[in-house]
Amino acid sequence: MEKHSTKSGSFIGRHRWRSNPESHRSSFSLRLQHKSPVNPHHSESSDDHNDSTPSPDVDPDHIFAELDAFTDEISTVDDKSTPPELPDVIDTFSVIIKSKTRKSTAGNVEIIDEDTFLYDSVQRLCKLKTALGDFSNTSPLDNVGKILHRIMMFMEEQLRIILVDSNVPPEPKLKVISSKHFSFKTERCPLPEPSKEEDYPGFSEENITKMNKLVNIMISSGYKNECSNVYSIARGNALYEQLRRLDFEKLNAEEVQKLNWDWLESNISRWIRVIKHCSQFLIPAERKLGETVFSDHFSTFRGLFVNLIRSLIKSLLDYAATVAMMKRSAERLFKFLDMYEVLHGLKEAMRESDAGEDNDLYVEISSVRELIGEGVVNMFGDLEKSIRQDAAKTPVPGGAVHPLTRYVLNYLKYACDYGDSLEQIFQQNTKLNQPTSSSDDIEMKKSPLAAQIASVMSLLDGNLAVKSTLYKDPSLRDIFLMNNGRYILQKVKGSNEIKKLMGDNWCRRRSSEVRHYHKSYQRETWARLLQCITQEGIQANGKVNKKVLKERFKNFNTMFDEIHKTQGPWVVSDEQLQSELRASISAVVIPAYRSFVGRYKHHFEAGKNMDKYIKYQAEDIEALIETLFEGNPPTSMSRKRF
Repeated sequence: MEKHSTKSGSFIGRHRWRSNPESHRSSFSLRLQHKSPVNPHHSESSDDHNDSTPSPDVDPDHIFAELDAFTDEISTVDDKSTPPELPDVIDTFSVIIKSKTRKSTAGNVEIIDEDTFLYDSVQRLCKLKTALGDFSNTSPLDNVGKILHRIMMFMEEQLRIILVDSNVPPEPKLKVISSKHFSFKTERCPLPEPSKEEDYPGFSEENITKMNKLVNIMISSGYKNECSNVYSIARGNALYEQLRRLDFEKLNAEEVQKLNWDWLESNISRWIRVIKHCSQFLIPAERKLGETVFSDHFSTFRGLFVNLIRSLIKSLLDYAATVAMMKRSAERLFKFLDMYEVLHGLKEAMRESDAGEDNDLYVEISSVRELIGEGVVNMFGDLEKSIRQDAAKTPVPGGAVHPLTRYVLNYLKYACDYGDSLEQIFQQNTKLNQPTSSSDDIEMKKSPLAAQIASVMSLLDGNLAVKSTLYKDPSLRDIFLMNNGRYILQKVKGSNEIKKLMGDNWCRRRSSEVRHYHKSYQRETWARLLQCITQEGIQANGKVNKKVLKERFKNFNTMFDEIHKTQGPWVVSDEQLQSELRASISAVVIPAYRSFVGRYKHHFEAGKNMDKYIKYQAEDIEALIETLFEGNPPTSMSRKRF
């Protein structure tokens, strides 16, 4: 068969040996033994010089048939020492490839329509590379590799274009809310739910399909690193852009230490919402996108995904660690608990995304979370310290609920909204968590948090007992302890979380203590008053001693006036307790006074003499009792006439 010395003419003319397979086979075998040198000028630069050559008008199936036949032939050759001469079809094939990939290599960034010729070409070129790789001389292999590399460069650029130029998801609208937990107005950092259209962040189904095919071709052709790099860079930039648009300002350690807490609290709130957004939307969406694009190469994407999330989250974790190391105080507890919980959500998002628990990012999230947990334990220590050191020397007017009691109970109430997190924190920090008081209650022994709450309650009780001694009047001391005890009890009963922690036995003991103060108050005040109207010693030899009787009424009036004057400004703010207290006083005093007046009033002459000693009717006493415990100055009241 005549061998063409030039590569001019039509494709069919240059390869007419295809019409005679037998002639081709013998000629091809001869070329394996006596190979003509490969054109030394066949290089990438010479290829680029011919970029302007139009794509030959040939049948792709015919070209693929030629390549397949050549690959099959060299695969069966026994002697691998002498490489074969590449057939002319390789040059023609190269021209077609350059024509189809010219837009990308020329810098014209646009997505071309899917070209099955390129995908089919990659498969055949890879198969040919494998066959040529068995030969000792790699020159033919290099030439085929250049063609394949050109296609891969083109596909890499196409993948980058799709990744970069796709629409960006709408900017999340996050409202800045400054939560003032010190005043116990909690905000749990709400976040808008992402729409269903954002399942794939900014990509159409068509582009998802294109990327999937590009990725599969590139990885199966040995271009996993190039594919991974372009994907990682593009998606990493997109994720950082998302954080930028969320308008979170990262602060360094020095800035955090210098900032006013009110301002920093607002910044932490934004950080919390950013972490929530990452956990609830960005990470799941990124995982879903990657798992679809890398559907046939999940192990490759898993490594990419962890690195992407690490890049996204690392700076946010650094910020949290910096905040966790700042000076702690009790009122900052709730922001720390918010941070602790959203980091738990971040861990769960990673677990659900199959990012695993064996990577350094997961470990770092856990480490920062533990650091915040230690801060929470220390803040409870600060709370206990503040209770011990609250040694105010001025009693609360009227024996009302002390501000410390309100602060501590509201603090505990809102803290227990984070009950599960606190339980976990105290469980993990048993060495740091050393409650001041111990309790034999089963509930306390089962729950580290319950033991901690009981410790705080015990310290508060001790502090209130000391503060009660500031009142010189024993009755007012009882009112103070009764008010505060009742407030504590009602707060515990009003919170399902605290009530569950403290248990029914604790509530029953607290109720018993309040009743004890109630009885002590009645004994100190009204039992003494009733001693004035006792019948003992009034009669002598069957006759009423008017002098003693008059003294009894006089003493009663004086003592009652004093009680009303003194206790009028006293306060019982709990309406139910106030009502119970008044009712119990009336139940003891009114019947006894009515009976005493009814029995002895006829011993006085009607008119001034009677009014002088019987100053009040029973109804007057009852009406005046109803004015007690409102914190108002005593008012004069006209007496009813007989």
